[in-house]
Amino acid sequence: MKGKQPKSVITDGDLAMKSAVSTVFPGAHHKLCSWHLLRNATARVGRPSFLRKFRLCLMGDLEVDEFETIWTDSVADHGLEDHPWIVEIYAKKHSWSNAHIQGKFFTSLKTTSRCEALNMQLGKFIHNGYNLREFVEHFQHYLEFMRRRKLVADYKSAYGEPVVKTKLEAIEQFAATVYTREVFELFREVLMLASNIRVVSTKRTSACVLFEVAMYCKQRSWAVSWAEEDDEFSCSCQRMEFFGLLCVHMVVVLVYLNMTAIPKGLILDRWTKRAKQPRAPCDETRVGEIPDAAYMSMHAAMLDDCRELVSLSCQFFEDYVDVKTRLAKERQSLQDKHRQRLGVAEEARRVSVRDPMRARYKGYGRRVVTSRGKFRRVQRCRLCGKGGHNSRKCQQSSMGENIDSFEVGTAYESMEAGEGVRSTTNLSELAVLFLLAVTHRVELDSVWVAAKSRTCWRDIRKGVCIAQCELRIL
Repeated sequence: MKGKQPKSVITDGDLAMKSAVSTVFPGAHHKLCSWHLLRNATARVGRPSFLRKFRLCLMGDLEVDEFETIWTDSVADHGLEDHPWIVEIYAKKHSWSNAHIQGKFFTSLKTTSRCEALNMQLGKFIHNGYNLREFVEHFQHYLEFMRRRKLVADYKSAYGEPVVKTKLEAIEQFAATVYTREVFELFREVLMLASNIRVVSTKRTSACVLFEVAMYCKQRSWAVSWAEEDDEFSCSCQRMEFFGLLCVHMVVVLVYLNMTAIPKGLILDRWTKRAKQPRAPCDETRVGEIPDAAYMSMHAAMLDDCRELVSLSCQFFEDYVDVKTRLAKERQSLQDKHRQRLGVAEEARRVSVRDPMRARYKGYGRRVVTSRGKFRRVQRCRLCGKGGHNSRKCQQSSMGENIDSFEVGTAYESMEAGEGVRSTTNLSELAVLFLLAVTHRVELDSVWVAAKSRTCWRDIRKGVCIAQCELRIL
């Protein structure tokens, strides 16, 4: 963004994110997501009558004094003066109340749904099972899909005129030539509401002209100022500062002054058709750069010519060889021209992207390639550590076959002598003592094996190692 910080940020209320925004973007206004606030209000309070008032305070077109009145009355009626969430959310009113954030540029965004919708669209193309190469390919498909939609929207805005639907034909036609199609649809809704607004009074001062504007059969009024020398307008509703589009009060004043065009000071460049067009050749803009709408038109025209060329050249083999050779030469010539214009070296195109080394995690095991070229995990025995079988089919699963007779006799004599407690980490000795206690029916009640370290319990008869085990004979 060339060092330009955002004017506004919308988050879900995370404290770490709030701290980061205030540190990195000190000049940005931080707003809380309205959807998350309504969900939290439903979970914390859960009263339908209070939720209706809370929604009005959150999204309603209110003044600051009106907000304070509605909030105080609703909290008092429901007895929520000491509710911890109510106290906390009221302290943050400058981050969510529509009455307190008027004049801050948010382009009428109230929730984080736009980025959530972008994540949903991205999830249709990319899955977590892709490797790096597959991720790059599918992400490129997603970018092409989004750029195609952008080109279609630019094409509709650049070509064709919408049908006039209001009585203010001059202003509507002027807006259709300036704004993009999406923004023009929003502005036309404002023009339709202009019939319910009228100018009540005017007052001329030394600096500007003040217009008092009121809605039909309503007591509320707004003040619109007009600096005649600079041709600048401002309204007390501050919709122009909040969204960057004329409010209905300004439109009524333009009609009252018999203006047929919108002043330049009221047109935000980001909503116009020329927003992406280069202003003048400079170091950052290449000479001869073509807008997207014009590129789309030329692309369609070239496709029609190429279809006709293909149909004619494929009728005879001599024409096919001739056209094929010419196209190869022209393609190579255009590639050389583009490299010279962009200043890209040929070696830059030879960069190869490979998949990173996969980390081995716990329980990963070894993998082998099957005859079909797929990876398969190797099954290994827990007793002998060899592959191809499990512990049930292992030849060493019978513990009696691996016990030496000398070890059996020594352990049996030691237990008959009444040694009581014996500590060992030898797996073979543990198996010997276990079998002696169970099969030879020594005067023992039970055998207790306790692991001092935090290891999982395993069956000694299957030969699983246990670290620092204590064999206690009771």
